[in-house]
Amino acid sequence: MSSNNRLDHPSVSQSTRIEHPPGLRERQKKARYERILASAKSLFNTLDFESATMAAIAEHAEVSTPTVFNYFNTKDQLLLALVLQVHHETQKWVHSFQPQPSSSLPDALCDFLSMYTKKSLKTINRQTWRHVESIRIRMPDSQFVKQYDALTGEMFDDFFGFLKHTVNNEGIDGAQLEPVAEIIFNHWATLFVELVKNETVDLDEHIGRLRADLTALIGMMRIG
Repeated sequence: MSSNNRLDHPSVSQSTRIEHPPGLRERQKKARYERILASAKSLFNTLDFESATMAAIAEHAEVSTPTVFNYFNTKDQLLLALVLQVHHETQKWVHSFQPQPSSSLPDALCDFLSMYTKKSLKTINRQTWRHVESIRIRMPDSQFVKQYDALTGEMFDDFFGFLKHTVNNEGIDGAQLEPVAEIIFNHWATLFVELVKNETVDLDEHIGRLRADLTALIGMMRIG
């Protein structure tokens, strides 16, 4: 048979490659990463951000201090990794969230935004969130703030999408609704900062304030 009549079977490089499970080394690296992150979360919440040194985190995670630095150059990087963890876990909630059929628009939006608050405080305590806010003020051009703002942008996109879906009103297009979404989202963010600043503010009190404010705002805006 001549070469001109050969079958054009895909070569090994062209065919679909078989995905192999991660090897032992990769699993060990992932386990160390998760252990370090869990230790940082524990010490940030039980001590405080300043007292939780990299050496203390290493001891808690049962690894060497150089090992911690191999994964995270600074404590701020560790903190950003925790914030990212909160963000990804919360997205799972918000993407599957369905308001009660009987919920008013203010109640639906309050319940949606409250998921951000509850998940954020469940993972990172108020004192540590205050450190996050201080970084945003002191170092607005830092990589930390740029990445944090990118996460905030994703949160807003999720909220805007939920608002558009919930309003479901042909008389309001996205261009008209986006400024409304920004006002509501920014107000929630302001109330969240007030919550983490003041240890005496109760979570239920915060949610009650948010619900009342949204009821007033949406009443004035006449949407939904």
